[in-house]
Amino acid sequence: MIRCAFTMMLGATAVHADTYCADLTALANGSVTEIALPSGAAGTCSVSQDLMGARALNCRWPFGYRARAATDTFAELLDATARCLDTDGVTDQGVNHPDSYDLRTFKTDTAHIGVSIKDKGALQQTFIFLRVAPPP
Repeated sequence: MIRCAFTMMLGATAVHADTYCADLTALANGSVTEIALPSGAAGTCSVSQDLMGARALNCRWPFGYRARAATDTFAELLDATARCLDTDGVTDQGVNHPDSYDLRTFKTDTAHIGVSIKDKGALQQTFIFLRVAPPP
């Protein structure tokens, strides 16, 4: 696993937003495996490979179960990603189980980027996920 830098703070300046956008582009191009995100906590990233050999980067950040910091970080990450890509993410359909789940997918010519928040009641944790994969 690869440790991801998580250095952008809430209310970040335009310089930090530019850094996030550059890092997001580099992730989509496959030239880096780390990214600075808006929250201040370190996360864990790993590379996965699908059956066709395409590689995706998956990062996660744990929070206390349904913690306000998790929802604030999710909102900041969504806003930063939408600004970088100049598009809104598409909301995924709901899931049929008691845990909460929200996924937004951003599609570009070079990558599909997913930003999600998931409550895991059995673990008593909420996770923020960032997935950067090539388009199918």
